[in-house]
Parts: sequence; C-alpha cells; structure tokens
Amino acid sequence: MTFAVTEAQIMLADMLHRFLQSENELEARRHRLANPQPERLALWPRFAEQGILGVPFSEGAGGFGGSVRDLAVVMEHIGRGLVVEPFLVSAVCGWLLEQCGDLEEVSRIIAGQRIYAFAHAEGGDPFELPATTASYDGETYRVNGTKLAVRHADLANAFIVTAVLDGAPACFQVESGEAGISIEGSRFIDASSGASLRFKNCTAKRICGAQALQGALARYFVGLAAETCGIALATNEATFAYLRTRKQFGVALSSFQALQHRAADMFMAAEEARHLCDMAIEAIDAGRPDSSELASAVKALADTSGRRVGHEAVQMHGGMGVSDELNISHFARRLAAIRAEMGGGDAHRLRYLNSSVAVEVDGHGDPFRAEVREFVRTNLPVELKRKGALGLEIEKEDYVRWQKILYKNGYFAGAWPKEYGGGGWDLARQLTFVQEAALNRAPMIMPYGVNMVGPVIYTFGTDEQKRRYLPDILSSDCWWCQGYSEPNAGSDLASLKTTATRVGDDYIVNGTKMWTTEAHWADMMHCLVRTERNDKPQRGISFLLIDMKTPGITVHPIVTIDGQHHTNQIFLDDVRVPAENLVGMEGNGWTIAKFLLSNERVAIADTGPKLLLLSHIRQLLDDVSPSPLRTIASVKLAEAAVELKALCAMEASFVKYWSEGGARDGPQASVLKVRGTEILQKLSEIALEIEGPLGAIHDPEDLNRDGALDFNSSQRASLMANQYLYGRCWSIFGGTNEIQRNIISRSIIGR
Repeated sequence: MTFAVTEAQIMLADMLHRFLQSENELEARRHRLANPQPERLALWPRFAEQGILGVPFSEGAGGFGGSVRDLAVVMEHIGRGLVVEPFLVSAVCGWLLEQCGDLEEVSRIIAGQRIYAFAHAEGGDPFELPATTASYDGETYRVNGTKLAVRHADLANAFIVTAVLDGAPACFQVESGEAGISIEGSRFIDASSGASLRFKNCTAKRICGAQALQGALARYFVGLAAETCGIALATNEATFAYLRTRKQFGVALSSFQALQHRAADMFMAAEEARHLCDMAIEAIDAGRPDSSELASAVKALADTSGRRVGHEAVQMHGGMGVSDELNISHFARRLAAIRAEMGGGDAHRLRYLNSSVAVEVDGHGDPFRAEVREFVRTNLPVELKRKGALGLEIEKEDYVRWQKILYKNGYFAGAWPKEYGGGGWDLARQLTFVQEAALNRAPMIMPYGVNMVGPVIYTFGTDEQKRRYLPDILSSDCWWCQGYSEPNAGSDLASLKTTATRVGDDYIVNGTKMWTTEAHWADMMHCLVRTERNDKPQRGISFLLIDMKTPGITVHPIVTIDGQHHTNQIFLDDVRVPAENLVGMEGNGWTIAKFLLSNERVAIADTGPKLLLLSHIRQLLDDVSPSPLRTIASVKLAEAAVELKALCAMEASFVKYWSEGGARDGPQASVLKVRGTEILQKLSEIALEIEGPLGAIHDPEDLNRDGALDFNSSQRASLMANQYLYGRCWSIFGGTNEIQRNIISRSIIGR
C-alpha cells in the first residue's frame, strides 16, 4: 500500500488488490487479450459496479473523494494488476469536465456509460503548443489537426482534444462519431490499443483553457508514475523471490554478489520513484505552485526507474524473463508503453531544471526553517560565507568560530537532550537545520565531537565522563577525531587489530588507525580497540577515549587525490590510556559503534550542499553560448537535478519514518549514502564538462587563497576540479558503496 494514507484509502487498496487478483489473473488476461477480438473492456462494468470509476472525482460530483492521492492508490494497483482498461484517461478527462461544471457527463463516466480518450500527443514534448488548431465563428468551435497514438482512442465515445485557439492552448470535447474524424487504430506494445486521430473541421465544444490543462497534465503524469511504481514494486518482489529460489551451479542466484548489487540498484530505483511520486502527490493536493514541475520530474524519473527495473528483471529471470507466460515480460512491455506516453523523459527533465523548484527544499511554510535561514544569514561571518560560496578550504579556527556562534545562540547540539545542554530537537528539525545552514553557505558542523562521541558519552558514559567531556564538546574547546578504520579494516570494521591490553589501571594500546580525518587538529580520539580475541570478530571490541598528546602517538599526514591534507594515519606504540577512559563495559564497543553510526543518518544524504552545487552549475551553464554541446550538458544536468529531488524526497521520508519509531537497521541509510554520493559525483563531472578546456586546471593552492580577492575563471575552475576530485572519496569512506549495496541486498533478498 504505497500511497494509501487514510483508513478509506487503505480499505480501497485492499479491495483493489483482492478484486484484481480474482478478476484479472494473468492467464485469463493473456487469453482475453490474445483473442482475434481482444477484450480490452472486460473489467469496465465491474469497475463501475465496485465504485472504482468514482475514485478520482469529488463527492460533489458523485465520486469517492477526488484527490490525486486517491487516484494514485488506484493507479498503483492498476500497475500491479496489468490492467488495460482506460481508467487513467477517463479520470483525467472527467476531471477536466468536472472543472468546467459538466457533472452530468462525469456521472456517466462514473457509471461506466461513457469512455473518454485524451488526445494531446503530437510529438515528444507535451509542453509545446499543439499544431492542432481551433477556430470559432461566433457559434461553433471547429478543430483541425492530428494526434498520434492516442491510447484507448479506439474504445472511446468522446475525446478531449488539445488545440490552439487565439494563440493559447485550450481543451475541446469532440464526439467520436463526429463528421471529419479519421481514426487509425493500432495495437500497442503492452497489448492495449489506441489510434491516431485526424480532425478535419470537426465540430467541438470548448471546455477549458491553459490553466486547467496544466492541472490535467500534472494528474496524468503522476498517474503514470504511480502506475510505474506499482509495476516496479511488483516486478521487484517477483525478481527477488526468484533470486532466492532459483539455483545455478548448485547454489541460489542470490548468492552471487553481482546479482545482489543489481538487485540493490533495482530496489533503489523503485524507492526513488515512489518517494518522489509521493512528494508530487502532496504538492498537487495542497495546490502548491511547484506541483506541475514536480509532476514532470516524477514522470521523468519513473520512466528511468521503470526502464532499469524492467530490463534487469527480464535479464535476471533468464529465458523465463522473455516468456509470455510470466508476468515479468508483461510488466516490461507496459513500462515501455508508459515511457512513450505523455512526453519523453528529456522534455520533462529540462522543464524541471529550468524551474526554481529544482534548487529548493520541500519545506513550505515551516517556521523553523525560516528561523534558521534568517539566523544563518544574519550571523554567519562574511569571510566564512565567502569561503563557502567559492568552495575554499575551511580551517579549524573557522569551524570553531562558527560552532561557538551556534552554541551561544542555542543552535549547536540541537539533537542532544536538554538535560545535557542540547536543544532536544526531533529528527525533522535536525534535518531542517543541516539543510538550511548548508544552503546559506555555512560551514558544516564537524561531527566527531558533537554528533558522534557526545551522544555516546551521555548514553553509555559514566557521570565523571559526562562531567569531564561534554562541556568542552559543547563549547568546541576540545576537538575530536574518530579512530575506527585500519589498514586492513576499513568497511570490514570488525576485522580491526589495534589492541588494548589491561595493565593495572591502564590500557596499553598498540596498532594503527587509518583515514583518520582531521586527526592533526584533534585533542582527543574516540577509538575502537580489541580487548579480547574471540571467534566472532565483533566480540572483544571496546570503546576508548584517547588523549592525542599521550606519548607513543604519531600522526602521519595522508594527502588525498585533491592534493589536500584532510586525513591521516595514526601509529599507536605502547600508548598508555587510563582505564577510566573506557566507555561502557569492556567488549561492548561494537554495540556502541553501531549506536554512533545510527546518529549519522540524518545528514547522510547531505542534500543541502548538493542543492547549492546544483544552483552553481546552473549558473555556469547559463554563461555558455547555445550549441549542441550545451544542450547535451543541459540534459545531463537536468537528469541529475531530478535525481537530487528524489534524494530529498527519500531523505525527508526516511527521517519521518525513523522519527515515528521505524527500524534504524534497515536499508534506508544505505540507499541515501549510495545515491547521495553518486549524485554528488555526477554533478561535479557535469561541471567539469561545462568548463571545457578549463576543466583540466587544478592547483591545490587555490583552495587557500584569500576569499576577499578576485578569482579569475581559471582559479574558479580549479576550485570546481577540487570538488570533483574530493567527491571521489565520498563513495569510499563511511562504508564503501559496494558494502552499502551488500547491506541493501541482504535486507531484500537475504543471505
């Protein structure tokens, strides 16, 4: 029940599921549609009897409710059930008729007495002015033009035809038997049917203008996207079950990592589509001004996601995937038909990219967001804002300065309980703050103290540890780093070998920590060490707090791919750590580490900086003269922009899910990590393409220039190259994207 929210919608979804299982079983459907005279309206009378045809219409028009969410609930199950009957077009055309007040005609649609087709498509761009024209002689409207491959047109009693009247688009009602209509029928790729229509001086009735047409198109796009979501979810369920049960070379297909990762990608594709679809549904039902652009975004993304899911499912099923006897091939065919319906993906993506909604977050009317925005704009020092705008290196003193400002004004440690000096914010507020601060070019809050070890100490630490460490974390007077990864224990953290041997009142620590970010700035390190050897590697790990000034600690700088010193290797040689610095019980480190990582989930997608980067790249593109290469770059950027909006939708949805007590050990955080890092990398690659020859320039020293100086085009390109280079790190640290795909696959297919 993807889109059902209210009790009535949940009941509707359950009824649809049972009804279609009974009435549209695959084998019976195949026979109906394979007949010389295919039965493409077999379910239509039952749809009317069950009240399904009334779902998209308001109660005032005799319907069920009329919200787009109601429509989406039905369309999800129409997708799952491979329904070929003309529900969506009747819903869209009926909505237009309801807008113009023709409730009598709407009642006939609800009763199943009238079938409409929506005659709009003439090419690949649904937003171009139609070539079809309308004229008015003072008494009669007449329509002239051609509409291509109108789905269900061969079954319709009437058409809603879009045409240009006096230079503006409008919608006209034309009866199918009207003189001057030529209907050329076709069978479609998904076993449904339609026709190309030619109108020659046909009598018509004008029903609405451009504004209502835009609303109808938005509903149509979201309806197709909801259908795609239903198909994608059903296809994934069937494919994942097949991987678990089908054996090859004596083992289940689900044991092959290549297939596990492809299954993870199918899951992520479906998640992106359904969460962005949900965002668009909410926008249309709320009457938001960005709803039409969001509808375009979700149509484009659903087409891409559907293609991935459909193609992968066919491939993974092998020969059975191309058999007409299995629903997988039918799902793939319907997904292909949807991609051809109501405009190609590039037209929708470019429309979305050129709207303001592409670089905005979905926080309409949130007073806390407005409060944070105003605070950051008022209190962020000018030089730090300049550094953030240019992408210059942020030094330790910059972070400390900003964090002290936040703490003084009650915006630091928002996630901490109030009893420990925090704000007691819920996850939604935490996300809002992180996004809005980034969008206004504030430095990130360094997480190792306030977001990582702080919650560990106030949750697992002793009273003395809380008294000693928490105040300096809050004031940013003590700087922390994280000692987790080792040379042979990165993503495989349980294999760590750094030892801590108890000797009297101390632990003697020996080993090496790797990729320790900002250790050269740190006063303290929270560190995982092995206090006991055990058959299970997760056992015997403990959590120690280590003073970085302790003798025996050597910090060796590691220069990363961008030519900068962010991270380090730490050598620990007989480092003596007081036993009182053990957090929790000995051997409890793995539990604490998992707790710590769970506190990183809110910011794991890091959408604020990505939205800011997208805005910057749009400005770069605006400065490029029109050319075929600029068009290609625009299409690529538009695709990334839609994916980023889907990431924002998933982020908000997952945070809400966690806030309401949803399990934190599911695949959601891994989905955000994988897609967030991939989108970041895609954006920076596009930026370098736009820079042209300047994309080859990179001087690490440019990061340390005075932000008050002017930067020429080469130096600005150098800063973008740094973004590209350092972006390659993001899919590696914090658990590689390959490990994240392993986590996702375990949650969906087991093993």
